[in-house]
Amino acid sequence: MPSDKSQHGKGFTFINAGTVVQGELLIENDLAIEGTVKGTIRATGNVTINVHGKVEGEVQAASATIGGKMTGNVTVSDKVVLESKAVLVGDIKTKELVIQEGAHFHGACSMQPGNKPKE
Repeated sequence: MPSDKSQHGKGFTFINAGTVVQGELLIENDLAIEGTVKGTIRATGNVTINVHGKVEGEVQAASATIGGKMTGNVTVSDKVVLESKAVLVGDIKTKELVIQEGAHFHGACSMQPGNKPKE
Protein backbone atom coordinates (compact mmCIF):
# COMPACT_ATOMS: atom_id res chain seq x y z
CA MET A 1 0.00 0.00 0.00
CA PRO A 2 1.50 3.39 -0.95
CA SER A 3 2.53 5.77 1.82
CA ASP A 4 0.27 8.81 2.10
CA LYS A 5 0.90 11.25 4.93
CA SER A 6 -2.67 12.57 4.74
CA GLN A 7 -3.90 9.10 5.76
CA HIS A 8 -1.31 8.52 8.48
CA GLY A 9 -1.38 11.94 10.16
CA LYS A 10 1.51 14.03 11.35
CA GLY A 11 4.85 12.29 11.95
CA PHE A 12 6.49 12.24 15.37
CA THR A 13 9.97 11.20 16.52
CA PHE A 14 10.88 10.40 20.14
CA ILE A 15 14.35 10.04 21.68
CA ASN A 16 13.92 8.05 24.89
CA ALA A 17 15.71 8.58 28.23
CA GLY A 18 19.09 6.83 28.28
CA THR A 19 19.56 7.27 24.52
CA VAL A 20 22.48 9.38 23.25
CA VAL A 21 22.40 10.56 19.65
CA GLN A 22 25.39 12.30 18.02
CA GLY A 23 25.46 14.06 14.67
CA GLU A 24 22.97 15.88 12.48
CA LEU A 25 19.27 15.01 12.83
CA LEU A 26 16.87 15.84 10.01
CA ILE A 27 13.34 15.36 11.34
CA GLU A 28 10.17 15.52 9.29
CA ASN A 29 7.55 17.03 11.64
CA ASP A 30 7.84 16.95 15.49
CA LEU A 31 10.61 15.70 17.80
CA ALA A 32 10.50 15.03 21.55
CA ILE A 33 13.74 14.47 23.48
CA GLU A 34 14.10 12.77 26.87
CA GLY A 35 17.60 11.49 26.18
CA THR A 36 20.70 13.38 24.99
CA VAL A 37 21.41 14.86 21.58
CA LYS A 38 24.88 16.14 20.68
CA GLY A 39 24.75 17.87 17.31
CA THR A 40 22.44 19.81 15.03
CA ILE A 41 18.68 19.26 14.96
CA ARG A 42 16.65 20.42 11.95
CA ALA A 43 12.91 19.78 12.20
CA THR A 44 9.93 20.92 10.16
CA GLY A 45 7.68 20.90 13.26
CA ASN A 46 8.09 21.45 17.01
CA VAL A 47 11.18 20.34 18.94
CA THR A 48 10.43 19.56 22.59
CA ILE A 49 13.24 19.01 25.07
CA ASN A 50 11.52 17.40 28.06
CA VAL A 51 12.58 18.12 31.64
CA HIS A 52 15.16 15.27 31.67
CA GLY A 53 16.28 15.89 28.09
CA LYS A 54 19.61 17.46 27.14
CA VAL A 55 20.81 19.01 23.89
CA GLU A 56 24.36 20.13 23.12
CA GLY A 57 24.16 21.75 19.70
CA GLU A 58 21.91 23.78 17.48
CA VAL A 59 18.14 23.57 16.99
CA GLN A 60 16.41 24.81 13.83
CA ALA A 61 12.67 24.21 13.74
CA ALA A 62 9.22 25.72 13.30
CA SER A 63 8.93 26.06 17.10
CA ALA A 64 10.65 24.83 20.24
CA THR A 65 9.63 24.00 23.80
CA ILE A 66 12.52 23.63 26.22
CA GLY A 67 11.93 22.02 29.60
CA GLY A 68 15.37 20.48 30.09
CA LYS A 69 18.94 21.62 29.46
CA MET A 70 20.32 23.00 26.23
CA THR A 71 23.68 24.46 25.28
CA GLY A 72 23.56 25.96 21.80
CA ASN A 73 21.58 28.29 19.59
CA VAL A 74 17.86 28.04 18.79
CA THR A 75 16.44 29.36 15.50
CA VAL A 76 12.69 28.98 14.92
CA SER A 77 10.15 30.58 12.62
CA ASP A 78 7.36 30.73 15.20
CA LYS A 79 7.68 30.48 19.01
CA VAL A 80 10.16 29.40 21.69
CA VAL A 81 8.86 28.42 25.13
CA LEU A 82 11.26 28.07 28.06
CA GLU A 83 9.46 26.06 30.72
CA SER A 84 10.03 26.55 34.47
CA LYS A 85 12.91 24.04 34.78
CA ALA A 86 14.61 24.97 31.49
CA VAL A 87 18.26 25.96 31.30
CA LEU A 88 19.32 27.46 27.98
CA VAL A 89 22.84 28.70 27.34
CA GLY A 90 22.84 30.11 23.82
CA ASP A 91 21.18 32.60 21.53
CA ILE A 92 17.58 32.57 20.31
CA LYS A 93 16.15 33.79 16.98
CA THR A 94 12.35 33.66 16.98
CA LYS A 95 9.12 35.50 16.28
CA GLU A 96 7.78 34.99 19.83
CA LEU A 97 9.45 34.09 23.15
CA VAL A 98 7.78 32.84 26.35
CA ILE A 99 9.91 32.45 29.48
CA GLN A 100 8.16 30.83 32.44
CA GLU A 101 9.07 31.71 36.01
CA GLY A 102 12.07 29.67 37.15
CA ALA A 103 13.61 29.20 33.70
CA HIS A 104 17.26 30.17 33.18
CA PHE A 105 18.34 31.82 29.91
CA HIS A 106 21.92 32.92 29.30
CA GLY A 107 22.32 34.44 25.85
CA ALA A 108 20.87 36.95 23.40
CA CYS A 109 17.48 36.97 21.74
CA SER A 110 16.62 38.40 18.32
CA MET A 111 12.90 38.63 17.58
CA GLN A 112 11.39 39.20 14.16
CA PRO A 113 7.79 40.37 14.49
CA GLY A 114 5.13 38.49 12.59
CA ASN A 115 2.21 39.96 10.72
CA LYS A 116 0.14 42.24 12.92
CA PRO A 117 -3.55 41.39 13.21
CA LYS A 118 -5.79 43.39 10.94
CA GLU A 119 -8.01 45.88 12.72
